[in-house]
Amino acid sequence: SLPAASGLAEMGAHWIHGPSPENPVFCLASGYGLLGPEAAREENQQVEAGGHPPLPSVTYGSSGKVLDPKAVREARDLFYALLASTRAFQGSKEPPWPSVGQYVRAEIARTVPTMAGGQEDARQLQLAVLAACLKLECCISGTHSMDLVGLEPFGEYVSLPGLDCTFPGGYSSLAERLLSELPEGTVVFNKAVRTIHWQGSFREEGDDGRVFPVRVECEDGDVFLADHVIITVPLGFLKEHHQELFQPPLPERKAQAIRNLGFGTNNKIFLEFEQPFWEPEHQLLEVVWEDESPLEEPDADLEANWFKKLIGFVVLQPPEQHGHVLCGFIAGKESEHMETLSDAEVLSAMTSVLRTMTGARPALPARPRPRGISRS
Repeated sequence: SLPAASGLAEMGAHWIHGPSPENPVFCLASGYGLLGPEAAREENQQVEAGGHPPLPSVTYGSSGKVLDPKAVREARDLFYALLASTRAFQGSKEPPWPSVGQYVRAEIARTVPTMAGGQEDARQLQLAVLAACLKLECCISGTHSMDLVGLEPFGEYVSLPGLDCTFPGGYSSLAERLLSELPEGTVVFNKAVRTIHWQGSFREEGDDGRVFPVRVECEDGDVFLADHVIITVPLGFLKEHHQELFQPPLPERKAQAIRNLGFGTNNKIFLEFEQPFWEPEHQLLEVVWEDESPLEEPDADLEANWFKKLIGFVVLQPPEQHGHVLCGFIAGKESEHMETLSDAEVLSAMTSVLRTMTGARPALPARPRPRGISRS
């Protein structure tokens, strides 16, 4: 959680997904009194959102018009039904397709002849919305493409009930509260670990009594002995360093799991405005490029088209706390390309996207231009 505009920008985790009694993060936050009154309402904890929060939204098309809500809803309902149907393949030894992306596209292709009553323009619009749904799912799954997400295990993930909620004081307020309850000196910062020796017999200097199976050596020469060590470093770090980090090396099955597991890039783009151009009731501004289809390969020219992977913008709430700020989400290789650009270049691209999407609204008093940007 970092200061931004008049409030906070969550550079990492944003919501508590599935805030209900089954969620330990929600229970901790509730117990510490870190959540707003809406999150504590019992009826909000019972809502089955299925991992896709029903935020009041408006969907902009690349033609500069607000898209027909009925057409958007029909396409989205089809997509969510296809995702739900993937659960049938959990545990299957021979799923019909290797990946979620391949399965979803095959099912979409099967329904194309009857889609939108066979009307070509309406059918193309629904295909464009389905392409946008796949981009959103990439953000949710943290991947460049749903073709990289296995179909058979996809159904293992279970979404807990509850309307997603945020921390008024920032997500870091939970970590700060947990830290405050630990004895002073329990947590040591800036202590890079060089090697974890495990399956050993180690003793404190001058103490021949107690034997520890783990010895952690730090870059500065300090040593910590332990009965157990829990490692929470990122998967990317493990892929690059696990061979020298652990002595003896990890068992082959563990090393193979590290090699096989995939991970992707998710980024946020925060745009601050002097005044909102969106309606007060809208909490999500969706973006659909109307010439796209999930049945066609996207343009691979990242430099020219990276911004088209953007799924849209969440309106940070409430404005009294955050100011007038939109948070855009983008995943995959396009997200990594965005990291190579300057703030000015990203701001220019986002301004262009917003003006393209809102260009045909006659009631708009002025074309939107952000006055500030920050990003993860």
